[in-house]
Amino acid sequence: MTTQSGPAPAPPSTAAPDVPAVARSDRRAFLKGAVVAGLGATGVGAALVDGAVAHGRGRDHGPRGCGSLPGEASLGGNIAKSLWYTINVSDLDRAVEFYEATYPVKRAEVMNGPVQAFRGLGIRRGQFKARLMRDSQPFQGGGILLVQWLDPAPVGVPYAEANHIGWYREHASASQTGQAARYAQAVAAGGRPYGEPSAIAITDTLTIYSFAFRDPDGTTLEWVGPVNPTPGGKPDTLGGPNVNCRNLHDSYAFYNGVLGLDLQIRLNPSQPQPATNGSLGDTIRTPDGQLWTGLTDFDAAILVPRADGRNSVDLLEWQVPGGYGTPYAEANHLGAVNLAWEVNNVDVVYAKLQRLLRRPRAYLTYPPETWDLGDYGTRKVLNIRDPDGVMLQFVEKPATTSPAP
Repeated sequence: MTTQSGPAPAPPSTAAPDVPAVARSDRRAFLKGAVVAGLGATGVGAALVDGAVAHGRGRDHGPRGCGSLPGEASLGGNIAKSLWYTINVSDLDRAVEFYEATYPVKRAEVMNGPVQAFRGLGIRRGQFKARLMRDSQPFQGGGILLVQWLDPAPVGVPYAEANHIGWYREHASASQTGQAARYAQAVAAGGRPYGEPSAIAITDTLTIYSFAFRDPDGTTLEWVGPVNPTPGGKPDTLGGPNVNCRNLHDSYAFYNGVLGLDLQIRLNPSQPQPATNGSLGDTIRTPDGQLWTGLTDFDAAILVPRADGRNSVDLLEWQVPGGYGTPYAEANHLGAVNLAWEVNNVDVVYAKLQRLLRRPRAYLTYPPETWDLGDYGTRKVLNIRDPDGVMLQFVEKPATTSPAP
């Protein structure tokens, strides 16, 4: 197996989030007060970020004044759409069959590039094969990219803890078929659900049903939506992944203030609830690694690219018992490792991030590079990390070569 090398990204923070109960109470009081005052979800989120910046939080990645040029305040105007959620697997053919049998996706484009450098991933010489799995959405975006690393070979096992820092689960909506049918499909295909569809409160006035299950390697996938079928309803589609963070305020300042993702809704129930609600996982650990069997509490923000509101990012802080672990350090680690967005010009994004970030070297793992993806073509790619060290990616849209449609 080839040893990974190349520029090492800044190590993610291992400090547990320190959110006293009184702070949580104050924030929830503010949230309720804002709703009473007539602020929508976007207004509340913006106010929270303003407050965090004012108190010095997010100081390493909050937006810096970049002049008066339009669009310079964030990358919001640069992101064209969601592109794919990368899941590393040990057997690509097996994974493709499993995902088609259990998720609302079908096999699409193939990536089969030669041996080359992936320096933005910390791999000097490597090779992978991949299959893009797409759902029925028009204006395609937000697919799942199943990747089998050939050299270096895959390492590790996917996260076992539902509150592990990093990409944990992809959402899909069973809006038409219903969760009962999807649960039966997952069981029949050998996917191990964490439990039958169950209720979970996501705000004080909204409860949903969900269940999650593992793919053959142990990566977690989730279904949300009605338990029973909805004839004539919208087709089942992908919804976007969940990323667990240590501090929602700091991470929101990055995803909203720097990347420019828009707040869609805040999920912050005021009452703790059993960890089994929503059937999202088997195991939860405290920040120091002890098993946790008590009530849990979370605060989350659903964010979307302003040009593509279908495929969200579920940015979630586990306040009780807190987040556990650190994100994958290796790009060839089994599990969900990355989220990619399409942009018109990767070099522009790289230049803007160097101006927007107060400590660019802590987030930018390597300058833009061109990858040969075989049948998929060549793409210019930029890999970065978020405040917790979670991998993110920007892929440049290929230029149109024909002068006519």
